[in-house]
Amino acid sequence: MNRVASALLLLAVTCWMASAHWLNVDIAKAGQKEDLVAQVLDGTAGDPYQYKLWIIDHALDRVQHWTGAPLENVWMGNTLLSLLFLVFAHHLWLRRLVSPRHALVGALLLGALANVLFVILYHHTYEYWGVGLFCLLLAMIDRDSAWWKLALVCLVTGVVWEKHALLAVLWGLWQLLRRRPFWPSLAQGLVILGAALAVPLAVRFHLGTERTLIDGMTELHLQEWEKVAWFQLPLLLPFVVMLGASWRRQSTWVRLLWIYLPVLFAAYLVKQYIIHEPRSFWALVPVFTATACVWYANLPREPDTPTEAPDVTTPSLPSTQPAPQP
Repeated sequence: MNRVASALLLLAVTCWMASAHWLNVDIAKAGQKEDLVAQVLDGTAGDPYQYKLWIIDHALDRVQHWTGAPLENVWMGNTLLSLLFLVFAHHLWLRRLVSPRHALVGALLLGALANVLFVILYHHTYEYWGVGLFCLLLAMIDRDSAWWKLALVCLVTGVVWEKHALLAVLWGLWQLLRRRPFWPSLAQGLVILGAALAVPLAVRFHLGTERTLIDGMTELHLQEWEKVAWFQLPLLLPFVVMLGASWRRQSTWVRLLWIYLPVLFAAYLVKQYIIHEPRSFWALVPVFTATACVWYANLPREPDTPTEAPDVTTPSLPSTQPAPQP
């Protein structure tokens, strides 16, 4: 497919996602967002918001002071740029697995899923930078990039995200499945894991660990399981079906990435976070879209040319004029 046309469609998806985010998050929840940002800048936000938002909110605050732009415009600009990065990094990830045409289907699916995950969201100014870097890491691992390059990108990703840390473990498993030497792979995996956790741990120790937990901490027996069923299962089940239907077609790397699903839910339960909110599981989105695109790409192909319509024209009537005389 023409690269210009592909880029145009990706830009369109970015604009649609940004517009939905501006209307449903940045503008609609500006008051909540402003209060939380003020708490982060003052150092009074609860755990884990103070740690997760500390770097990005201070960076956006600097941008506001340098440009003199209203805070809302800075947020909206951050949304647009981070979504632009996410859409193109996500496309790069899918291109490792499927053709350009099918990867564009994945971009449209990303836009559709984003509208679900935007719901009740207002504070995650870092999220799309993190998911975009996560997609870049997925593509790099699939490309078998050098371990030190993975460690470097993991270190950068840790500035805005922390859910990529599990990739170090999955990378190590993938190395073993490909019969790579055990001890060098273990050492390299530990370096990648350390790089992924370096910034989040440094921020937490720098700010101190004695902080009040945010509202919404919920013990296991207090989780709203009916909401979990209604909110999470419709999002999850279609992709589980696609995974089962195309299991043999899926790459080993994509199969390994599905380990994220039980690990994330278990981690949220252990930390007593609410698990019925889809917004918390952005790390699963690139796994879902990759699974769907591989499934779709391996469906039986139909002819590219449109089927000819039957001829429904009225048959010509015999002529009523007399035949010419010899």
